[in-house]
Amino acid sequence: MSMPLPEAFEKYRSIIEETLQPVVYVTTEVRPTSLVESKFAGDPYFPLTMDYPTTSEGQPLKLLAQINFADVPRHVSNFPTEGILQFYIDADDILGMDFDNGQNQDGFRIIFHEHIIEDETQLQKDFTFVTAGREDIYFPVEKEMALSFETTYEPLTIDDFRSRELYADILEELEGNDALEDAFYDTFSGTGHKIGGYPFFTQEDPRAYGNYTDSTVLLLQIDSIGNDIMWGDVGVGNFFITEDELKRKDFSKVVYNWDCH
Repeated sequence: MSMPLPEAFEKYRSIIEETLQPVVYVTTEVRPTSLVESKFAGDPYFPLTMDYPTTSEGQPLKLLAQINFADVPRHVSNFPTEGILQFYIDADDILGMDFDNGQNQDGFRIIFHEHIIEDETQLQKDFTFVTAGREDIYFPVEKEMALSFETTYEPLTIDDFRSRELYADILEELEGNDALEDAFYDTFSGTGHKIGGYPFFTQEDPRAYGNYTDSTVLLLQIDSIGNDIMWGDVGVGNFFITEDELKRKDFSKVVYNWDCH
């Protein structure tokens, strides 16, 4: 696959195109959703027979995202082709993230429903308990949003820890050339909502210093876009998993990170 490149980077085309990976870009629409739809925020699909996710102190977590893979084009390797994957986080000032251990799912939770119950009488319908009695609600997604999906490919992004080695020659050429550097960052930023592909960070890739370098698969990225999604000061949230864990549908060691300017 050939991708458009600024002329200054044409001589590096072979290096860049070798990094191309499939990605599913996610677009949002503010509207009410059904319990089984793909969404940001809103009410989750949740069987009555399951225990709702909470922190160790008993605080219910809030649905950040729900991906129904029946809605998602089969474009990215190893992802489920059916079932519902959910991302819950705590609605506190640090949004459930453990700064010392990105895999600590006390303040967040990843739940995969492999088989979907169609009888809605068997599903939880009232989720007022999630925020009941809380005055300190802080959440990056302010309105319920339905999701749609578009497939493409994207190159390794500048913030991914692997770019230091793979883009070494390019990075060396960028030194002292502000215009070229700006063009490179614009082309390889990796911003936006996505499944698969490569991440964007406002700071640095936490996998490089947190011993998570095997978690190379971007499970989900939710960016600060528009007036209704905001991570701190225009930040971004990411979830990562290893290829083997994804193949096995084991979401117990997902790495969660968010950062902002």
